[in-house]
Amino acid sequence: MDPNELARIEVQRSARPVHGGLGWKYPGVEDFSSNLNPYGPPAQLAQYIDEARDRLIWYPDDHSTEFRNAICSRLGVAPDQVIAGAGSAELIRLFPETFLDRGDKVLMPRPTFAEYGYGCRLRGAEVIEVPLREDNDLRIDLTEMMSRLQGCKAAYICNPNNPTGRVLSRKEVLEFASECERRKALLFLDETLLELVPGSKDITCIAEVGSRDNIFLIRSLTKCFAMPGMRIGYGIGNDRIVRLMDSARLSWNLGQLEQHVGAKLLTDCYGHISKAAEMMGKERSRMAKEISATGLVNIREPDSFFFFGRCNGRTGLEMQEELLGQNVLVRDCASFGHPFEHYVRFSVKTPERNSSLIEAFRRAGGV
Repeated sequence: MDPNELARIEVQRSARPVHGGLGWKYPGVEDFSSNLNPYGPPAQLAQYIDEARDRLIWYPDDHSTEFRNAICSRLGVAPDQVIAGAGSAELIRLFPETFLDRGDKVLMPRPTFAEYGYGCRLRGAEVIEVPLREDNDLRIDLTEMMSRLQGCKAAYICNPNNPTGRVLSRKEVLEFASECERRKALLFLDETLLELVPGSKDITCIAEVGSRDNIFLIRSLTKCFAMPGMRIGYGIGNDRIVRLMDSARLSWNLGQLEQHVGAKLLTDCYGHISKAAEMMGKERSRMAKEISATGLVNIREPDSFFFFGRCNGRTGLEMQEELLGQNVLVRDCASFGHPFEHYVRFSVKTPERNSSLIEAFRRAGGV
């Protein structure tokens, strides 16, 4: 028997997305390829894990009540508007599993986070991509997105967009959401990276989501608390969207450790995020100026806390390999397709670590 003959055609045709976050493969190398809080996890993390050890003999609460209540208290949303996920990745997959059928159309910019298109294609949906233009600073063109919405069941927006680092204002996002609603389309809004952006409180759409019929918004503790090895995420939408997704989610999707740690971090350690955002907001201009001066990569100061730039005279892979020789790791962006094989992405870290990256660029460029 050949299992290929039994698998759905979408699975047979799928190739897993390529991601960064490979710093674990390079001991002793400073990892700038991952967009994480540069201060690392809060000091209390080990204590919170220890507190939950005795709970491991029990099944976790299938409704993640402790964690969801902490989200509600922190963000001012109602419990029936919140769903917990094993990182944002589970919710990215759950959304198309809940709402998309074979032949449905979805709209998203390119490049953006690869898991969106992957999850939709696994459901048999047609992914319509709107290319971001280099002559528009690789910003999401919402006017162009709106012109392509007709017939789409859903649209995807990542704010800030990953990998480009560009941020849309709250007004822009909500205007696009209104147009989606007029066209009877859902909006999947990824704010996973937004909390580490200075001024994020004036950008987030969390307060508006509950009163909208078509927005589903996701966040994650992975980035803002620098703990990608523990998968904790959540989604916010109106009660009807959340109820449908909750019906389709995996049972016991968040373990005892994750529920307790997530609740404690949101309750007691939220200032850890704003402290990092403020520092990175100051550092990014210095990095843009000094790395640009090496002539190796064309970058502008990002709206967020990570850079995305075209390499001069090198591919992104060649630039990555050259900097690895200086014991720093950046993300080769070839996986995002042409012309991004010539791009690299790297994140803002602490001042001392940023100086090491700047010096590595200088040495690679002979400056």
